[in-house]
Amino acid sequence: MYSRIITCKIDPSRIQEFRAALNGEFLPRIQSQPGFVDNIEALDIATGEFCCNTLWNSKADVENYDNGLFKEVSAALGPVMIEAPTVRTLPVENSSVHKVAAGKAA
Repeated sequence: MYSRIITCKIDPSRIQEFRAALNGEFLPRIQSQPGFVDNIEALDIATGEFCCNTLWNSKADVENYDNGLFKEVSAALGPVMIEAPTVRTLPVENSSVHKVAAGKAA
């Protein structure tokens, strides 16, 4: 299993617009991507700091998302961001919810 971590800064005056687009338009499409497992989002509405952690079955699943739908998501949400997103992908080390034992994920 792989974790894809995105951090960025959203314009605080455009948080509702960001939420509507991400959760209303894009999240259902992201969840339907092959290999998608889970999505966890954190957002500080005062500063606009946003972090999204998606979990994927394989590195190939992450790469397919990166090369496809993510480009559309990033382009559509770019105007509400005040800092471009940073993206990191790491093998999951441990997850009690998803029954991944330490060191056994990838």
